[in-house]
Amino acid sequence: MTLRLRACILKKWHLVLCLEEFLGSGLLLLDKGIKERVSKASLSGYVLRYVCVIEASRCEVGIQELAKDSPLGRLRGSDNVLEIYSRCYNDQPLGVIQGAGAGNDTTAAGVLADIIDIQDLFP
Repeated sequence: MTLRLRACILKKWHLVLCLEEFLGSGLLLLDKGIKERVSKASLSGYVLRYVCVIEASRCEVGIQELAKDSPLGRLRGSDNVLEIYSRCYNDQPLGVIQGAGAGNDTTAAGVLADIIDIQDLFP
């Protein structure tokens, strides 16, 4: 399987910043870039969504511009959507499964659990 991850931040951010620099100015610059992408997409009738596409043996993950009225474009909050396309249904999904995502509290608890697990790797 081929996995392709598209970076959500610009290559210039691959530089190492100290925590104070990142929190002081780095986050604001990241926000500015995303706000510009959101505005540009909105002017064309699109929204930005973090999407995973799985096709045959290819998996691609990244931010995409999608039509506001598409199943993914209509998502709100932490909802998730699974669209099923096939050879015969490649213009419109054969099925759409939508439901609540984990949400803030559950996601934060999962991240905290991962951090605690990682600390065990570094005695």
